[in-house]
Amino acid sequence: MNAKLIAGVAGAAVLAAAVVVGGAAVTGSQAKKQLQAVPLAWQTQWPMLKVVDQSYDKHLFSATHKFTLQIGCTPAAGAASGEPLLLTFSQHVQHGPLPGLRSVAAAVIDTELVLPEAQRKALAELTGDQPPLTAHTVVGLTGAHHTRLVTPQFQVRGPKGEQFGWQGLQMDIDSNGSTFKYDLSLPGASVSARDEKMAIDMKLAGIKAHGEANGSGSLWLRAGKAEGELGLLELSMAGPAAQAQAPMKLSFSQLKLSSDSSLDKGLISGTGRFSGRGAVGDLKLDKIDVQVSIKRLHAASYERLMQHMMDVSNTCDAGQAAVAPQMLLAQMQEDLLGLLPFSPEYSLDKLALEIDGKRGEASYAFGVNGVSEAELKQPLPALLMSKAQLRGQAKLPLAWVESAFVRFGGGQGDTAAQAEMMNVMLTRMTTDGFVVREGDMLSTQFSFDKGQMLVNGKPLARPGAPAQ
Repeated sequence: MNAKLIAGVAGAAVLAAAVVVGGAAVTGSQAKKQLQAVPLAWQTQWPMLKVVDQSYDKHLFSATHKFTLQIGCTPAAGAASGEPLLLTFSQHVQHGPLPGLRSVAAAVIDTELVLPEAQRKALAELTGDQPPLTAHTVVGLTGAHHTRLVTPQFQVRGPKGEQFGWQGLQMDIDSNGSTFKYDLSLPGASVSARDEKMAIDMKLAGIKAHGEANGSGSLWLRAGKAEGELGLLELSMAGPAAQAQAPMKLSFSQLKLSSDSSLDKGLISGTGRFSGRGAVGDLKLDKIDVQVSIKRLHAASYERLMQHMMDVSNTCDAGQAAVAPQMLLAQMQEDLLGLLPFSPEYSLDKLALEIDGKRGEASYAFGVNGVSEAELKQPLPALLMSKAQLRGQAKLPLAWVESAFVRFGGGQGDTAAQAEMMNVMLTRMTTDGFVVREGDMLSTQFSFDKGQMLVNGKPLARPGAPAQ
């Protein structure tokens, strides 16, 4: 063989090996820094979560990252409360650019929840020796991440007849810079439990969700879109058997949920939607249609508000917990004042129900408008009285009111007398202007602005105020 060719091949091989070894060293260093930073970032935003142990055993082509999270507070000496929950995770990292010599990537990371030996053996009997939680992550050379998170299906039976069924979960997550996308599937879950005080049965089926979020930093400021569906939700709750009361039952099916939010010039706006059908007891809801919105929510003030609520209400500091309600109230008021100059608004755009072929609908919006910096010095109640705005309306079938009289009357008594009482009440409310009656429909409109309440366009005197 030509000596120059042999030298060229050997040189190329050495160069390739140097690239692989050098790349592994670089990506290994980056992986260590990033992986160790993630649990600490969780700890910053979730006070009840604490990183109690973290280690990183690094080799040239691989590494093992282990960390333990504590959820909950360590009880004080002599306290009756139980120990906090400890979760240990192990991450096996294969460094790029050729992780495991099977692909081209910056790193491949396999994450597993590590259980104590006794718990591991008990769970293995339920899951067929499958780990309770695994995640396989591929980190691309450009920094993009793809993770598949999986939990196995299992069935748990308790000593008193309790049952918990889990049909497994799969979630795919893609992250590229500030964009985060997910796709979740859970075929179903069920819970059944009984004791001397209560019996409960719940079933979920056909859960799917997908969406994307954009932005970085706080979880509260991630704008994006999401969609989800729930094929079935059934819930039955009953009190003590000795009381012989019928169980409270509700069910929903064909549920669709969606949301979208945006962050523009420091202000958050968003809309959420919910639709489906269901039943509460023997009352069938043929159609449910709901939409809610938020507008002009000042992002920085909202972030402070949420973080203060997390910090104070979930603190493990006994001294801080003793004054938590007072601290929380004061901080919430300050954060709320920070929202007001931007004219925030929350609205129930639509709450529509169809029952027995008849449709009723209601909506309202509440906001604060036109608050100046000088007016922020006023006490919050006085400020809201002068600047808060409320508007709403409702329209529902007369037949629903008649059914409500019978239902809440327990179906007992003189039906004719109940009908007469209802007619007297509606006549009085119509005469006083609270309700407008149009054929077999009842409607009302209301508003509050600059301290004045209007019902169907007529001023409503405040309690204690002289009649006009």
